[in-house]
Amino acid sequence: MLDQFYWAERMFWLGVSPEPLKRHQLLPDEDDEITIKEAAGALTTAISYALSSQVKSNALQISRRLASEDGVQEAVRMLKASIASQLSKEG
Repeated sequence: MLDQFYWAERMFWLGVSPEPLKRHQLLPDEDDEITIKEAAGALTTAISYALSSQVKSNALQISRRLASEDGVQEAVRMLKASIASQLSKEG
């Protein structure tokens, strides 16, 4: 559950999602003066950004990079390297 905040920020850093909204931007606390109109505006802005051509372009670039990777082969390579490293330390 706690990694949601990390991944929301990471997606924003990658340019494939809007900046994560904070709770206070959508739900007023007793001391806040946020209005329903302001909360709706923040949500509308985030949705508009998420649907923008720039976000779509960034997502397409990342998807192409991911599609060219062989994750299983890379994982096997890393495991072999780790095992070899451990064996050399023991031997």
